[in-house]
Amino acid sequence: MKNSKTFWNIWTSYATYYFGKVNLSIVVPALLATYKDLNLYSVGLVSSGFFFAYALGQFLHGQISERHNPFIYIAVGLIGSSVMNLFLGFSGGFFIILFLGEVLDGLFQSMGWSSCVRANALTQKSKDREVSSTILGTSYQVGNSVAWLISSFAVGAWGWRAGFWVASGFLFVRGVLLLLTKPKLQIIPPQKVKTQLKNTLSLPIVLSGIALCLLNMVRYGVITWIPLYLFKAQNFAVEQMGKVGLKVFLLPIAGVLGTLIYNKLKVNRDVLTIICLIMLAASFVALPFTTGLLSTLMLLVGSFFLYGPHVFLVTTFPTRFVDKQVVAASTGFIDGMGYIGTVLIGIIIPFLVTSAKGNWTNVFIFWAALSIMVAIFVLVIYVRSFKDKTIDFLTLNNQVNT
Repeated sequence: MKNSKTFWNIWTSYATYYFGKVNLSIVVPALLATYKDLNLYSVGLVSSGFFFAYALGQFLHGQISERHNPFIYIAVGLIGSSVMNLFLGFSGGFFIILFLGEVLDGLFQSMGWSSCVRANALTQKSKDREVSSTILGTSYQVGNSVAWLISSFAVGAWGWRAGFWVASGFLFVRGVLLLLTKPKLQIIPPQKVKTQLKNTLSLPIVLSGIALCLLNMVRYGVITWIPLYLFKAQNFAVEQMGKVGLKVFLLPIAGVLGTLIYNKLKVNRDVLTIICLIMLAASFVALPFTTGLLSTLMLLVGSFFLYGPHVFLVTTFPTRFVDKQVVAASTGFIDGMGYIGTVLIGIIIPFLVTSAKGNWTNVFIFWAALSIMVAIFVLVIYVRSFKDKTIDFLTLNNQVNT
């Protein structure tokens, strides 16, 4: 893989984004324990507000970033998210301030991913894009894991505000470093807006967006709510958030392992994605019948099979459209659709838990059903693409090097 220095600059930048993206799930248990005016629904609305803004931002930034230097775009998002997390540390547990702060943070956070995928596509040779795009997907898994671990110990040691302020520090430093180390990049003149939109809204991209909408209900359901599930199920106190952090820290690590093995297997990516989704569904069906260590192991199995399909939909698939100059645009559209599902999960999970009087079995069955639905959509995309020759994979693998 060429341009490894530039690749790891992109990789570490997006990994750092996750300090401002998943820290809320660590802060939430401490907020609920500290402020009695907050409840499961109010913090669910705060989470949904963030992801609604993130989804909207993905649609917008994916189109805009296609016409600008992606490295500058990534850096601005990091610094903007840093400022908002600094502000959130002063929210004092007030719902409206938390909500508005997370909405603004979501807009800055949405500047990162589509630009990272495009930056990678523009700086890698065509023969390296399939591999590099998959490895790029491990950035948010590692970032998720490290951010969870550091944030949980910070909250346990210094309280909920530290969950925001520690994130602010990491985001600001990485944004400034990226501005100082960004490579020189020759930007291709952008195509007409109408052409760009037409290429973005092709059938395979739209179907991939719907599939990611469903899969994000699973992925962000786990990211947002599993820390609270473990906190409640094992009766931890706020001072013991570090123990919760050690448990959830392993979930994205299992995802990294699964993604790397996914990347090494000599199986068609579309077919392999379908197999992983079926295994993911099976792990969720088994989860309600496990407890203690076995339950944690089953969550690790689920994470192992979850991230390969997610990387495929949000990274590998849109990279295939580099010849049509809509890598960032298609990534933004697909990821934006994905975060519509994330918005919904912030409301659905509290409903499923409270309606079952605190029992999480319906949540796990719901995630299993969604996984099967995503597998069906990927199968439709796979068959349709070959039938209509919408995507000529042999041609894509022999594109002129950028």
